[in-house]
Amino acid sequence: MEQNPKRLFATVISVFTLGFVGRIVLHDYSNFETIMVATFLSALVLPKNWTSIVTISMIVASDIYLGYFGGSKIILFTYSGFLFVSFLTSKFKKNIHGDFKPNTVYKFGASGVLLTLTYDIWTNFGVFLLTYNYTLENLILVYILGLPFMLYHLISSLVTFTLIGFPFYTIFLHGMNDKLDIEDETITYEQN
Repeated sequence: MEQNPKRLFATVISVFTLGFVGRIVLHDYSNFETIMVATFLSALVLPKNWTSIVTISMIVASDIYLGYFGGSKIILFTYSGFLFVSFLTSKFKKNIHGDFKPNTVYKFGASGVLLTLTYDIWTNFGVFLLTYNYTLENLILVYILGLPFMLYHLISSLVTFTLIGFPFYTIFLHGMNDKLDIEDETITYEQN
């Protein structure tokens, strides 16, 4: 997707701000954050060479701001989990792309659920590897103990992917034009 440098810069700053500021503002609501949807959006709307840079920089910057950076080895799993979300989104972005239609909203919601499940399964496995004895019972225990967090994270992702991610994507896709095509109809906005 070709972009002029000004638009690319504006998109990079917008995605970074969504992830960074959203994480800071929503910090008191565990597992309700915008980093996941910002990672998803970076892979959808930015060139590949920018996706990982934006993803890592918003996570590192928000971790530094919140005082988390370097505090635990789980960071290896959280960072790699977000990079994996970015990779999966890049791999399947042709299936996710769409116009301003309900079908695209459903794709965003489903993507949020699937990517969150993938991320939570990976990071819970990290918790198991870093803090538990390696037994099948402990592995099962980690996933059982993680269920309440995963459920809340799934709800968060469903909300953020559809109510934040989809509008952001639509604005990126169509720009701030005077015209928006919705299915087979055209809506034109005229200023007086």
